Amino acid sequence: MSDDGGDRARAAETMRSAPAPALRAGFALCELSLRDLWTAQVALGGMLGEDELREILELRREPTWAEHDVVAAALNEWFTERGQDHPVAYSEELRGDGPEGP
Repeated sequence: MSDDGGDRARAAETMRSAPAPALRAGFALCELSLRDLWTAQVALGGMLGEDELREILELRREPTWAEHDVVAAALNEWFTERGQDHPVAYSEELRGDGPEGP
């Protein structure tokens, strides 16, 4: 017998833990320093302190969806300025509630 409630709870927990790993992966692929990424997210309206950003990238703190989107935008801007796609998913994509989501 399947535990649908338990499966849903585990899936929801996974979705809540997805933002930090997505940001960490994007940061690992770019050539930005922590300070440069921090500056870029502040320029886009981000409110994270440099230490908070470090904690997120080290997977010691989960960002809010809004924090995730600002940092993702800063990372994606770096990639698109170099003629690359925007590899870091935004919260809408991670949650699966975008236009193409379920």
